[in-house]
Amino acid sequence: MSDIAATGRHDLRDALDLLSEQVADGILHAEPVYSETRLPAAVVQPLVRANVAEILTALAGETSSLAPARETGRVTAAEGIQLDLLQDAYRLAGLRIWEELARRLRHQSDTGVLLRASSRVWSAIDRSSNVAVRSHLEAAAGFGENMARTELLRGILTGVVQDLETARRALGLPADVMLVVAVTAQGPASGGVRGSTSGAGRGPGSGATPAAASGPDAASDPARVTTRWLIHEGDRLTLVAAPTSPDAQEALAGLAAGTRTGASRPFTSLADAPAALAQARTAVRSLYPGQAGLSCFGDRPLDALLAADDGRAGELALAVLGGLRERDPRDEELLLATVEAWFEHGGSGTRAAEALHCHRNTVLNRLARVADLTGRDVNDPRAAAELYAAVRARRLQPTVLGTIHPAVILTGHPAENQHHPGPSQG
Repeated sequence: MSDIAATGRHDLRDALDLLSEQVADGILHAEPVYSETRLPAAVVQPLVRANVAEILTALAGETSSLAPARETGRVTAAEGIQLDLLQDAYRLAGLRIWEELARRLRHQSDTGVLLRASSRVWSAIDRSSNVAVRSHLEAAAGFGENMARTELLRGILTGVVQDLETARRALGLPADVMLVVAVTAQGPASGGVRGSTSGAGRGPGSGATPAAASGPDAASDPARVTTRWLIHEGDRLTLVAAPTSPDAQEALAGLAAGTRTGASRPFTSLADAPAALAQARTAVRSLYPGQAGLSCFGDRPLDALLAADDGRAGELALAVLGGLRERDPRDEELLLATVEAWFEHGGSGTRAAEALHCHRNTVLNRLARVADLTGRDVNDPRAAAELYAAVRARRLQPTVLGTIHPAVILTGHPAENQHHPGPSQG
């Protein structure tokens, strides 16, 4: 046991809360040198407490793991905190600890004790600081490489990168494979190239820290599915490289689980990546708002056409369905759902009624009301085409005519049991 901890009054661990608060306060507020830091208090305070506890343990002559110092280096590198600010933080901790120790030893007549105490304090501080600095440098190097790969992938997807073969090797992408670009809609998030090299049929992996690849060299094993992704303009962009199109589709299915994801057509040359990105963006916009799942470009050509031009799609919905604007939202939803069911079931009033859990005459009545409100009878092929396209546009842009209640109210109105002339198929 060190002579600093020879008596209870020299063991500073009873002052852990006080010292941690003083150091954290200095980092966050008191010292001008830390004004550039972007770390929030919720991050700084637990890191400071863990580091101070480790330093006090070392001063007491017990073994310390230095894990908090390593974590501090990693976190500060990830947040872009300058190295000199990290070192100053440890110096501030040393100063606060020494001040508290000196206060307790103020009546000590043996100056040798004070000198040894000072030496031990700053030795412990230097040990933690050096470990944090090494961890910071190692992490910063990794983040730097990852940032370079992030920009390389971004350049491929946006068409900026010209040397595509070098870029492919740098990203660890296999040669002679099928490629697909996917766009997953999400909120703002921090990004970086993350990747996985997985067996065919497994979805892309993720991790707490950005990684260029995991496992063996992806470029040397074309039997694997490889993914590389980044966050761009609020969306997650993923480049999938797979031996075959079915392998790519299987990986996309895992990627799209619980998300709104659009995928491009498969392609083989990285030169086609920008066009594939545009396809994937159109595909994800072909999903209804709030609808999760995978939408592949080409699977829904009409929806893709409507999603590609929001302005014209909105004009179409207003022009055809404008007569529904004054309806009660529940009534509007009933009519739209009935039109959709009628089209989905091939114009059969009977099958549409079964799907909507109502009488066939109710379906016919609603379609007649739609004809009255829109001027378009579903029995007229041209009018039916306009009506179908307008309803699809309406679903893709729910704010065009106002808010639609998401739940379909399948209760009939008294007048709906009356027979109206109109569609008679089925």
